[in-house]
Amino acid sequence: MASKLKQLWWLMLIFAICNIAMAILLYHDRPVPVDENPPVPIARKEVYSIGILQSDDLPEQDKMLEGVMASLEAGGYQDGKNMKVELVKAAGSERKVKSAVNQFVRSKKDLIIAIGTPSAKAAAKVTKSIPVVGIGVLYFQKDKDFEDHENFTGISDYPQVVNQVRMASRFMKLDPMGVIYNPKDEGALKQVKMLRAVAEQKQLKLVEIKYNDSEKAGPQFENLISQVKCVYMPEDPMVLAHFDDMVKIATDAWVPIIGEQKEMVSRGAVLSVSPSYYRMGFSGGRMACWLLAGEKIPKDILITKQHDPDLVINMRQVNALNIPLPGDIWQRGRKLYLYDGQPARP
Repeated sequence: MASKLKQLWWLMLIFAICNIAMAILLYHDRPVPVDENPPVPIARKEVYSIGILQSDDLPEQDKMLEGVMASLEAGGYQDGKNMKVELVKAAGSERKVKSAVNQFVRSKKDLIIAIGTPSAKAAAKVTKSIPVVGIGVLYFQKDKDFEDHENFTGISDYPQVVNQVRMASRFMKLDPMGVIYNPKDEGALKQVKMLRAVAEQKQLKLVEIKYNDSEKAGPQFENLISQVKCVYMPEDPMVLAHFDDMVKIATDAWVPIIGEQKEMVSRGAVLSVSPSYYRMGFSGGRMACWLLAGEKIPKDILITKQHDPDLVINMRQVNALNIPLPGDIWQRGRKLYLYDGQPARP
């Protein structure tokens, strides 16, 4: 009898714990009413509460985060002293993004820093009051999701497709050009749309492969490689998960890759023209400091974009593929060349 009562007690305890866990999940995931109040300057405090949301597990977003934290520190704000930072890395999970912004609004953060387009869009759906600094947001100024939101400012990330193809055409064979992308990724679709326009302008045949996540990546990429002289790789988290394997396939076939952003160059793309994501994050951090000073609201700070993009060239890949570089491109990209750990030429 005592044994049965003990078993019953344990079952009741497990049931109670499960109910509590479920309640916590429902609490964090339940939608919050849209905060329609107009933004006001942040009030002076001894400790500011800041929510930082990073939407994807991407190297460029990690660089943005580094830049943000360095900029806040340079502005006199230190986590644990005069600011308390709640950092959420959603790793591409839409549910985590929504849950995080709901929690930020529910806990009435003084400021939200949204790294990546999904983070900023999620914040726009739940608050028009809390100041938000969006960093690395695609088409920030033109996106309808941010209309009538006086609580938003930040740094726009606009793909450098035209510059990338123009630079590549100086020393690589581009026709026909290939692209592989996830048709469910909004950012990738916009980049491919731009790539189509550039290809049409330059009279290049564009071979498109829609990535199917239910099939192995290797055969899909091999199919693309067999039809083209070069490949353009958009910023697409699902496709980039297989990027290293794709670089090996392309290199073995003597096909260069143009990367949408420079982190791809460090992993084997031949070149990219892209912003410095650390500088982008640092600029966003400065905007956050201006807001924390309590003298401005976000609409007073113009949404801008990162200027002076970097030309990055992977010299190891250039040499492996026996690609000759024009002198002016050598000079412009020289300080950013990747020598795989070797010192730059004098």
